[in-house]
Amino acid sequence: MITDVSGPALAARSTGTTVLAAVKANAVEHPDRPLFSVRVGDRFVDQSASAVWGRVERLALGLIATGVEPGDRVALMSATRAEWVELDLAINAVGAVTVPIYETSSADQIGWILTDSQAVLAVLETEEMLAAARSIDAEHGCREMLVIDDGATTELVERGQGVAAGRLDERLDAIGGDDIATVIYTSGTTGRPKGCVLTHGNLGVNVEQTADALAGTVDASDVALLFLPLAHVLTKTTALFCLATGVKLAFGTSIERLPDEFAAVRPTLIAAVPRIFEKVFSRAQHTAEADGKGRIFERAAATAVRWSRQRADGRVDPLTRAEHWLFDRLVYRKLAAAFGGELRMAFSGGGPLGERLTSFFDGVGVRIYEGYGLTETSPLVTLNRTDAWRPGSVGRAVADTSIRIADDGEVLVKGPQVFQGYWRNDDATAEVFDDEGWFQTGDVGEIDGDGFLHITGRKKDLIVTSAGKNVAPAPLEDRMRSFSLVSQAMVVGDAERFVAALVTIDEDAFAEWLDDNDLTGATVADLAPGDRLRAEIQQAVDHANESVSRAESIREFVILGEDFSLEREEITPTLKVRRAVVAENHEQTIRAIYDE
Repeated sequence: MITDVSGPALAARSTGTTVLAAVKANAVEHPDRPLFSVRVGDRFVDQSASAVWGRVERLALGLIATGVEPGDRVALMSATRAEWVELDLAINAVGAVTVPIYETSSADQIGWILTDSQAVLAVLETEEMLAAARSIDAEHGCREMLVIDDGATTELVERGQGVAAGRLDERLDAIGGDDIATVIYTSGTTGRPKGCVLTHGNLGVNVEQTADALAGTVDASDVALLFLPLAHVLTKTTALFCLATGVKLAFGTSIERLPDEFAAVRPTLIAAVPRIFEKVFSRAQHTAEADGKGRIFERAAATAVRWSRQRADGRVDPLTRAEHWLFDRLVYRKLAAAFGGELRMAFSGGGPLGERLTSFFDGVGVRIYEGYGLTETSPLVTLNRTDAWRPGSVGRAVADTSIRIADDGEVLVKGPQVFQGYWRNDDATAEVFDDEGWFQTGDVGEIDGDGFLHITGRKKDLIVTSAGKNVAPAPLEDRMRSFSLVSQAMVVGDAERFVAALVTIDEDAFAEWLDDNDLTGATVADLAPGDRLRAEIQQAVDHANESVSRAESIREFVILGEDFSLEREEITPTLKVRRAVVAENHEQTIRAIYDE
């Protein structure tokens, strides 16, 4: 088994303010090129590169007038929108440091981030966010808070009118690759969030590594739809990559409006977390079942997976080719249309997607390029690409990046995109680097014979039963979530005699299931103990158990009355389950499984 692998050398690595320079260059060299697209009513309106950079400059002058100095931290709390990117660039342009805060953060989380980062200014999207920030009984020292919906950007532009443009040029010229660009607080699955310090060099080189991996397959003719939080490093770096390559950025307004916005924008590329693709699949599956076409969908799905696998092996047999042609007209085109009809590249990160789901979408006509990384790595470490694509893996190491598998299976990383440490937390920094300078990711994985990395789970999430059997929960959970009724699944059983699972129900799929079964008005809590709902979920459990030995299989499960929620901090803003919080919140339920 391979334990060490490195990506190719990056041909010409930049050490300056790559992204800022690229945005400015777009404005100068291609002033009329559409760079942003924002929703106005029921349509999306393009904004030129010169207009975008002009607003960034004016906002930056306003920050200078407000007293923001190089190295100061400026908090930015907002949903995904064009103003987020413009403010982020303006903050960096004056040499300051962006501190993103998720728009779903609680008052306590806001207070911690403002206090720990020592932010001097906070720009928030709404009055509700402002009220939450002001409710904090903390000495955060933030001098001023501005609200985007109350005209914060207009206010900053007006303040900057008396500042000479040359002062901004001086700030831009003074920024170096080692200067801090952002402190991103990890959403975390346990404990207080830690601030990951990422420099201009970290982010800039990761944009270049991404461009190198994609090898010219993305250019200014492409359109990307952003809909995940820009406070998340995957979305932020996607935006930076698009700005550097001239890809037009369209800003989605909410997850709920995604179907309409896919149709309006017709993106050619997106970046998403696995849950987005799981929900698209589950929704299509349930719709087919509700229309009495469940068996057709099952055959179409199996054909799509088989066709993709055979094509990857170099030969598609005649029967599979014929069935694929038929289902393309009956099923696949409708699924591809759900993404707007023009999607040719989808990037998935933030968690494992799974080989079968990746192959399914490839068979439908939507190729998903799964990658791997963490906030601490800016984030990209590996990526599948057009000339090296292997479903079930997270790809090969990007340029100038080395990966090592430790004796205990942990994935270790070195590269110029790896952060220098956590903000004001030397002890936490020391814990994640070994004596040789390798960053210890906390993920467990292996490298196959062709250099593709496979992630099998989080080191701390590994379940060891009382019989000593090691069980990785993620693969089981992924397979369960492929069923339309399942929203979330969390496998438990550490130090117990068998493996079990907590299961939550998808609200939309459940509502339709009730109608189909003449149970309208019933709740999940009403039906969770009964045979009918349990029989549906048992199918998902059986599907998961097909992938493991009996000792690793799920022997029991409990259907919870409500889904995991952000409000109870059971999931992160990117839909990852906080296992420790869920285990604490449902301690009695878990205990009852093993006390029977």
